[in-house]
Amino acid sequence: MTGMRGRAAIGVVAFGLLNASAPAAAQGNGHGNAFGHYKSTVSAASAASQGNLHPGVSGTGVRNFGSWLDDASVSDIGTGFVNFGFGLWKTPVYREIDVPTIDSGFAIHRRVQAGMSFPYYHAGPPGTPTTTQGVGDIYLNAKVQVRAPSQKQLGIGLIPIVEVLSVAPPSGGSRVQWALPASVELQRKGWRAMGTGGYFSRGVVFGAGAIELQLSKSATATGSLSHSYSTRQDDLSTALGFHRARTDVSGGLSVAVRPDISVYGSLGRTISARDDNSATVIAAAGVSLRFK
Repeated sequence: MTGMRGRAAIGVVAFGLLNASAPAAAQGNGHGNAFGHYKSTVSAASAASQGNLHPGVSGTGVRNFGSWLDDASVSDIGTGFVNFGFGLWKTPVYREIDVPTIDSGFAIHRRVQAGMSFPYYHAGPPGTPTTTQGVGDIYLNAKVQVRAPSQKQLGIGLIPIVEVLSVAPPSGGSRVQWALPASVELQRKGWRAMGTGGYFSRGVVFGAGAIELQLSKSATATGSLSHSYSTRQDDLSTALGFHRARTDVSGGLSVAVRPDISVYGSLGRTISARDDNSATVIAAAGVSLRFK
């Protein structure tokens, strides 16, 4: 879902937390369910040590991944949402706590919704106090609805994204990157399905999907799956055992405590081949506020 967090490192991963969001199907309010943080999982000292084990091998020792998951719905003009959350990301060599995470959106046209998301991160090796903290990568996005979803037709949307990384990519280049996901949404009585696929300019193609079940008038359960592939060849990353693809799964629950306030939580992990970038825990929780 993806610029390291202001530190030199190796084995970078960008991943969209597939958060369970407010019950958008019931309220007709579509919004982003991902943050796409650009994460580092190995310290600078470890990077130098591992690089010395493979002299003469070219590359950065970095794998770029990214994912984004959204529907094709747009809020009514003049309405929007703000999500305030908590996120936890753990790998065998790295831990990040995001408090707060902020995700927002506002409908500026009957077919256009603008949004922004970013976390304030606290990161470090597992079992130790966090060693770095600060504002993470910022995502500015717009959802352009090509066709509205309904019981009779498939919804389609385009989601252009500007990605402002906390530092320049380790392979060089600008901190300002872009992504272009496209989303589809299928609505049925009591449930809906959505899927998103696209490209990050850092060199990532991805696909993600989710099924959302309406458990009751106020409760919604969501199951999601994402797959990301790093398109750029990097011999050092291969020598260090970093895989070019990863697949993650997540499940969540959202409960509307009143028409304009919902609480949500989700839990997931990597289910593909493991390396030091694989997530052993991906967790999120928070509150979603709707407004006019």
